[in-house]
Amino acid sequence: MQTVTTMENNVAIYENALPQALFDRLLHAVMMIGNERMKSNGSYSTTFWFQRGDAPSNVAEEAVSRFLGIVKPGDDCIGTEWWLGRLGNGKKLGFHYDRDLALQKQTGEIACPLLGSVFYLNDYPSTPTVIVPQTPGHDGKSGDSSSDSVESVANRYMVFRGDLRHGVVPDPEKLHLDPKRPDGTPERRLTLLVNFWNRKPLAPVCNEYDGSIYPSLRESFLTAASDRISTTA
Repeated sequence: MQTVTTMENNVAIYENALPQALFDRLLHAVMMIGNERMKSNGSYSTTFWFQRGDAPSNVAEEAVSRFLGIVKPGDDCIGTEWWLGRLGNGKKLGFHYDRDLALQKQTGEIACPLLGSVFYLNDYPSTPTVIVPQTPGHDGKSGDSSSDSVESVANRYMVFRGDLRHGVVPDPEKLHLDPKRPDGTPERRLTLLVNFWNRKPLAPVCNEYDGSIYPSLRESFLTAASDRISTTA
């Protein structure tokens, strides 16, 4: 059963956000990707555009379509930018603002999404997401006691204002609680990240998904569609 909690900085948390069958397919497809785009932070700098109202072309966009129905971002939102988050055990993601990276590089302008969000694919107790009530232009150094910390829990979906500073902060005392692979090595922290935009972020960072990157996401979608057709035939 889906439930929602609102935290101090208008951070909304949805539990059991996806139907179990869709969640299982998404998790399996992401785990099949392995090390693709893991070097040089490539997992976080390879993003995809999903126009609002379009039909999904892969299992990640199936999930994003569900999130659009959950969030109801308003008429200003024309689409979403999504990407995969994959962090190793004990790894942090420095505090930052989500923005149109290509636009900033070309013009210096900082454009933030309407909303940011994180969907957690596995339980990962050591590395919560921390949301700080600071916006671009803040010195980024002073602390703030009113930050929100959201633990990584499978099938949890967290939504926050798109111009807020955030990051992933490991807790060394909880590293032993994180999931393990069958061979005993630590599993990665797996997330699907989605930004809701009133404009399309620029290439070459954000592009439309064509299946050449992370092909297992499309394969999962096509297999499920074929199974549905076989069932109804």
